[in-house]
Amino acid sequence: MGAELRPAFEGDGDFLFELHRAALGQVIEATWGPWDDAVQRRFHDAWFAQRARLSVVLVDGERVGVLDVRQRPDRVRYLARMELVPAVQGLGSDLLRDLIASAAASGARAVELHVLLGNEPARRLCERFGFRAVSLEPPKCRMRLSLGAL
Repeated sequence: MGAELRPAFEGDGDFLFELHRAALGQVIEATWGPWDDAVQRRFHDAWFAQRARLSVVLVDGERVGVLDVRQRPDRVRYLARMELVPAVQGLGSDLLRDLIASAAASGARAVELHVLLGNEPARRLCERFGFRAVSLEPPKCRMRLSLGAL
C-alpha cells in the first residue's frame, strides 16, 4: 500500500480529532472512562498546536492517518503517535518499518514509544518488530528497539 507523508495543515485539525476518536476511543474509554469531547478537544488542540512535527499519512491522495515523530537529543527517535483509519490494514507495519529504517540510517541509537496498557494490538505490532518493554509507566508501557542489533 503506497503511502505518502505530508506536513499537517491547519485544515487537518478536525480530521485528526475524529481519527483519534476512531483509532483510540475505545482504549481511552477503557483507560480513563467515557469519552468527553470537551476534555479530548483540549488535549487535541494542545497537541495539534505543535503540528510542525506532524505528518499526515495519505493513500491515493486521501488522509488515512498521522505520525508524530520526534528526534530526541540522546539520538533516540521517539514515536509519539501513529494513528490510522481502521480500513488500512497492514499500513502500520509499513510505516513502522520505514521509521525504523530511517532512524537507523540517521544514526539513531534506538526507537522508543509508549503504548497504552489496554492497546494490545499496538503492543503486539511493536513486539513483532523487536520492541521490548523497558518500563511500566501506568497507564502506559514504554517500549524500545535498540538499533545496534539491526
